[in-house]
Amino acid sequence: MRRISLLIVLALMLTGITPVLGQQQSAPVGTFYGAWPYFLPPDGHLNSYSTGGPHSSLGLYYRWVELPLAYYLAADGSYEGWLAESWDFEGEEAFVVRLRQDAIWSNGSPITADDLVGTYAIGRILKWSDFNYVGEVEKVDDYTVRFTLANPSLLARHLILRTTVRSMETYGELAQKSQELYESGATDTDQAWLDLQAEIREFRPESIIASGPFIYTLDDVGDSFLTLHWQPNSIFSESVQFGEVRIWYGETEAVTPLVLDGRVTYATHGFPPATDQAMQNAGLRIIRGPYLYGAAVYVNHDKYPFNRKEVRQAMAMAIDREENAFLTKGLSATPVRYMAGMADSLVEMWLSEEDRAQLNTYDYDPAAAEELLLSIGFTRDANGKWLDDNGDPVAAEYIFQAEWADYGAAAQNAVEQLNDFGFSLTSRAVQWQQLDEDLKAGNYTLTVRSWGAASPFPTDQFNGPLRSWNYTGLPEGQTGLNFPMEFEWNGEQINYSDLIAQAGAGLDREAQRPFVTKAALIFNDLLPVIPLSEALTNNPLNENLAVGAPPDDDPIWLNGGGTVDNYITYLTLKGTLRPGPGA
Repeated sequence: MRRISLLIVLALMLTGITPVLGQQQSAPVGTFYGAWPYFLPPDGHLNSYSTGGPHSSLGLYYRWVELPLAYYLAADGSYEGWLAESWDFEGEEAFVVRLRQDAIWSNGSPITADDLVGTYAIGRILKWSDFNYVGEVEKVDDYTVRFTLANPSLLARHLILRTTVRSMETYGELAQKSQELYESGATDTDQAWLDLQAEIREFRPESIIASGPFIYTLDDVGDSFLTLHWQPNSIFSESVQFGEVRIWYGETEAVTPLVLDGRVTYATHGFPPATDQAMQNAGLRIIRGPYLYGAAVYVNHDKYPFNRKEVRQAMAMAIDREENAFLTKGLSATPVRYMAGMADSLVEMWLSEEDRAQLNTYDYDPAAAEELLLSIGFTRDANGKWLDDNGDPVAAEYIFQAEWADYGAAAQNAVEQLNDFGFSLTSRAVQWQQLDEDLKAGNYTLTVRSWGAASPFPTDQFNGPLRSWNYTGLPEGQTGLNFPMEFEWNGEQINYSDLIAQAGAGLDREAQRPFVTKAALIFNDLLPVIPLSEALTNNPLNENLAVGAPPDDDPIWLNGGGTVDNYITYLTLKGTLRPGPGA
């Protein structure tokens, strides 16, 4: 049994903080066994604003440590308040959030408007996408924050409510510097702004002040597993039924034996079809929920001839997406149909039947792909291999994540099919974090990453690759895809960033529809990335280690298995999921 130490209480009193302790003083019994390739120190640290910190290191378990304002329920598009008690729009002028007044940090201090305002002050310097919609962020009173809407949008509500709040006892000095710099009139191209970005990312706090029911220190981070410990002061401390969370370290290859051996409660890794079947044979329950994204071929738009849209279009027709999807994740992947930059279900929701008919579905048709390449001056050599219009081989290296079985399979199958078509590609496995760095820096020609995003909003779907992995959303000097966001299309000058923002602007979905349609048609024509498959989770749930999960038709499973609004987060923190006999 784990009990709050009287020494900790006295220490807090001596520092002037009056601890407000939860009614439940002892930890629940039982361990939740997760798995994730968290960062090991020194790359791993406790700054949740920086790569390697809890935000990027813990995956779905991050929100078990630092809570968001609300949890999104995909089944009906509603939100359940967590740190937020209520919220509403003030016309199109502002969005107002009222925090619940009984929420406290792990050290006993209250969670207040100062924490939320400070969280966003730092986020502004880091160029959070929220600020595509948000202007000023102002404290109204101790528990109320007003977000002025520079660009009114329903997406603003979504982004704000799903933001995790950070403690200003940890980040207060950086928040003050951030606010002062913004008020000085500096812009994100000024050296002072860039310097503060670096200072924020390099900050290394000695401890975490948590709002979730679990907490950890760097001493809890080991080579084999990381341990999160229950803490009594969260709004979920009494509902959660597990006393600790053990997160086994590793990617798919390392985690698979642990899963099959019955030592993992739940895992989100992309398991290949053979492992999926082996998990079923072992008696594990497989949860299949939507991700709203999947594997795509990423092209470096600096590299000829892959920066020609005709080449990307030919590639799309030369790859049998049905075969590729099955080899990627078996029953947990489906071939992309519309190739429009967002999930097929969202295409059908947002585009009219007439507009959908304009989309090129790039059906598997090597003959049509050949005709297209021949039309732009490409030829085949004596061995049937493609030469571009300069007479050079259509050759490149295709890198993929060594530890990601699903994306690795997608990449290797794409290489095989494109080589059968006549390209000259070689594949190479790269450690996944290194691949991400190479992608950001533009040190690649072809690779595999995700199209779309775990979001029901078209703007998020388009921005999945085009902001996260393109120069528009990366730090200064990183090019990523280097897909130009300003170009001429059908005789019209397009600012694609602005168009995507307009697809989410305003509070009227019908007014957004024309912009969504246009953005989808452009994506479909230019194929900045080449979507291959749409993923479903094939996440094993060991019901010997955890009981209480609802049946497969329960609407909570529509939330999917992404790191944000994950269904297991909801079921665990709410106490629905409980330790099983083997936990």
